[in-house]
Amino acid sequence: MLKNYFLVAVRTLRRHLGYTMLNVVGLALGITCSLLIFLVVRHELSFNANHSKADRIYRINVDKMDQTGPTHSSGTPSPMLATFKTTLPEFTPATHIYREEGGTFAIEPTTAQGAVKRFREEEPLLFVEPAFFELFDIETDGVNAKEAIKDLNTVLLTKSIAEKFFPEQNAVGKTLRMNNLITLKVTGVIPDAPTTTDLPYSMLVDYESSKKINTFMNDSWNSTSSNQQIYFAAPEGASLKQAEDRLNEVAAKYRARAPGEKERFVFQPLSELHFDERYSTFSDRTVSKTILWGLALIGMFLVLVASINFVNLATAQALRRAKEVGMRKVLGASKTQLMTQFLGETGLITLLAVLLSVVLAELLLPYLNQLLEVEIKLYVLQRPDVLLFLVILLVTVTFFAGFYPALVLSGFQPISALKSKVATARTAGLSLRQVLVVLQFTICQALIICTIIVHNQMEYFRTAELGFDKEAIVTMPMPAGRASELMALRSELEAHPAIKSTSFALTPPSYNMDMKMSLRYDDFSIVRNFDVNVKVADEHYLKTFNIPLIAGRMYEKGDTLRDFVVNETFLKRVGETNPQNALGKKIQINGGQTVGTIVGVIKDFHLTSLREEIEPVLMGTFTRFYFFANAKIEAKNSKAALAHLQKVWSTAYPDDVFDYEFLDDTVARFYEEEARQSYLFKVFSVIAILIGCLGLYGLVSFMVTQRTKEVGVRKVLGASSASIVGLFSKDFTKLVLVAFVIAAPVSYYFMEKWLQDFTYRIDISYWVFLAAGALTLLIALATVSVQALRAALSNPVHALKTE
Repeated sequence: MLKNYFLVAVRTLRRHLGYTMLNVVGLALGITCSLLIFLVVRHELSFNANHSKADRIYRINVDKMDQTGPTHSSGTPSPMLATFKTTLPEFTPATHIYREEGGTFAIEPTTAQGAVKRFREEEPLLFVEPAFFELFDIETDGVNAKEAIKDLNTVLLTKSIAEKFFPEQNAVGKTLRMNNLITLKVTGVIPDAPTTTDLPYSMLVDYESSKKINTFMNDSWNSTSSNQQIYFAAPEGASLKQAEDRLNEVAAKYRARAPGEKERFVFQPLSELHFDERYSTFSDRTVSKTILWGLALIGMFLVLVASINFVNLATAQALRRAKEVGMRKVLGASKTQLMTQFLGETGLITLLAVLLSVVLAELLLPYLNQLLEVEIKLYVLQRPDVLLFLVILLVTVTFFAGFYPALVLSGFQPISALKSKVATARTAGLSLRQVLVVLQFTICQALIICTIIVHNQMEYFRTAELGFDKEAIVTMPMPAGRASELMALRSELEAHPAIKSTSFALTPPSYNMDMKMSLRYDDFSIVRNFDVNVKVADEHYLKTFNIPLIAGRMYEKGDTLRDFVVNETFLKRVGETNPQNALGKKIQINGGQTVGTIVGVIKDFHLTSLREEIEPVLMGTFTRFYFFANAKIEAKNSKAALAHLQKVWSTAYPDDVFDYEFLDDTVARFYEEEARQSYLFKVFSVIAILIGCLGLYGLVSFMVTQRTKEVGVRKVLGASSASIVGLFSKDFTKLVLVAFVIAAPVSYYFMEKWLQDFTYRIDISYWVFLAAGALTLLIALATVSVQALRAALSNPVHALKTE
């Protein structure tokens, strides 16, 4: 019996090859997208899940609230860990982790004739304590990692870095010099960090060595850096709320607060790090679970759109198979047998689509990995979850797409079927087929609307005024604490006509690193605990980045903090309404160790992405903290400018590796996730429209076949080709318009919620909806018109002879 079902299904599908191909291709497109989305969602949800203590590991964050709203940080003061261990000794192990964003490494030659090898490593490295290996399950390939980094100036290299630094050599026992500040001894080689971690590393260095690298590090409770974080394991059954209260009670003795300002150290589960956009991670990547579930929903919609195609085409084909059904029933076939036959045909089509989707997914994965900067493998046979997902899809799509058509076809009455007098169900004046077309195009139009809005927001990011000039500015990292060597060559740097201006600073205006401190203002009676962002920079900073002064002057050249320039937001935080009134006021920072005078006020500029509000800024000179050289160059002569910069830089730092980046690329990295979302929306919208068009094409093909004789009669009576095309198009036009009425408000609701994540955002304009509706209507009409025009141009004599 099963063999007979299979043979009949194969013959039927071969007989109607066009119908079969439309369904296989449509289903394969939807299933391929859903499979790729499943792989992405699974990849993101697996972050930080490989540790045995994952459900008990927490990070200490700090939440603040003042009159301007909440702020969140993952950085903690240096003394916090000792206080934490004393206050909560049962919460162990607990450890500091400090991240350094790459560095310059020098490898001494192994022979007298060899040359020093120098590398610029961009991948982050972590400075960790032995407790790090008690807390996290780090693969070490048998290396005793706790012992390997217990001594000062010791390092564990990952295999890829060991091969890069010491090719075809045993790296253990070798030394390397980092940033010309510390010499590290290699005590072991361990496997590369997993790709699904928010603690990525190219090497692990003993924590004490970080104090020579991190010049910000001090024992002040009022200074934090997001590059230094604390992690710990909570005991089974511990009350985290009570533990938080105990820690905050102790910390309050050291962290003074201004009236109305609130601050609380909070414990964040390791499982939430990757999905909480309020706090940073060492991977510099967070993904909202809302986005992930949105992607999953899009995957479901694409499969649904493809399944709707199948239902529409199957029910449209019902008339073609009516006599077959009638004959089978006359010969004794039961309804159950007929349903089994038709579900079997659907299952065979779906199986072909699934197999094709696996091939397509394997071909597309490299491009997806490149787009998302991830490493995802398909491994259908090796990964039970992937295989289970495909089986679930196969069964679900077979049932959803096949059940109703099988029910309709098997339910025909033999006499009516043999006379081809059958009809499909109608709901509120619409056939089910029309309802499904409306649903299909509602999804398509919603995706198009979302795509346009996401694209517009990305364009806003790209073109928005940031308060400084980011075009044709080159930023070059310098060895820590050695800015004076390049500053001495400023005249040589600016001697080339393609170099317009240079400046030395802690960071460019917008950069994913900052230095924050609390302060006392004016009479010093109140500690202002609102995290002023200290931007140390030389006197040429405003000129180089074209940041306008609105009051006072720029400070003069100096080696240490003495005079200050502040921004407009700073004035709002301290209650000044007139910039002139702030000039001459005193500021005390760094626990009272530094006192300076405000000499100028600048306009606000964006320090990070447009998701965040502009922070209060305090600028001053401090040569020891100049980590970047910045140069404004002529864009048309950039090649010569870069060559000149490298030449002068190499003169100042012959033992280091020259590296640079254009500032507009740095700013663009703030929006990498949104750019990827925009691209994915575009791709999925195109695929949804393509699937919908395949379905429309098939539907109109059947309609044309069914109404061939009617078209012939109309042409004989003088109907024009345009009127015949209009005959087939008007019904679908109505359906697309109904879909638009549903899609527009739904899309507006969800995109308005998405835009709320951005402090600076676009307004959703009505033209977005009109453009999406018009585009969908044009595509649908073009698809319908292809087949309708073919019918209109056919010979009416042949049409009238059609049986």
